Amino acid sequence: MRINLWKNGKYDEGHYFGKVEVPVGKGEYRKVGARKLGENEIGIVKWSGKKAKIEYWECNDCFKEAGFECWLEERIEKIFGEKCKKREQGCPACEAWKVHDMIIRHNRGKL
Repeated sequence: MRINLWKNGKYDEGHYFGKVEVPVGKGEYRKVGARKLGENEIGIVKWSGKKAKIEYWECNDCFKEAGFECWLEERIEKIFGEKCKKREQGCPACEAWKVHDMIIRHNRGKL
């Protein structure tokens, strides 16, 4: 990705989200707790090794694609509800989410 950085601190050709920590070197994710998320419990993990701070950027195409995906997901949820795990054939909600998944795979070149 090529980004133009100007002397005044402005940039173009990308989207900057700030600095994020990423795991580096040897280590492992260790469970340090859990939280309830709806009916499910999700584990909270912590990286045991070293971390490095890096800048997180996205190209214009990826940023735009994420926006379209979010828009599509919001519309399907509003009309049909959240995605369920059953995937029953003939169910309008399941069929809508099936089309959603096909669009996402197509956009990512995985069809």
